[in-house]
Amino acid sequence: MAETGVIQNIVPVVAAFSYFLAALRLASFRREGRRYKRHVSLLASALVGTLLCAGLEIVFFEPDVSVFQGALALLFFVLTLRARGNVATLMRMTHDGTTPTR
Repeated sequence: MAETGVIQNIVPVVAAFSYFLAALRLASFRREGRRYKRHVSLLASALVGTLLCAGLEIVFFEPDVSVFQGALALLFFVLTLRARGNVATLMRMTHDGTTPTR
């Protein structure tokens, strides 16, 4: 049995938790007076489903998860937190992290 490094053991856990927490943040978003947009709502639902499936795949099938895949999952989680779970804000973020005002 080959020895695996600490990084190879931690990366799948970080990726799975990142996927689950990003899906939870997207699912717990409250509109609070913002306009309802069907296409954004459908995209949010698709994102939640995709993130949950990706996290469950890592948990149950235990695929090889590279460091870069884990970093991408963590980056998406951080961006989701920064947008406060608002998919419309996530789609229109500028390079400096601010959102344009209308």
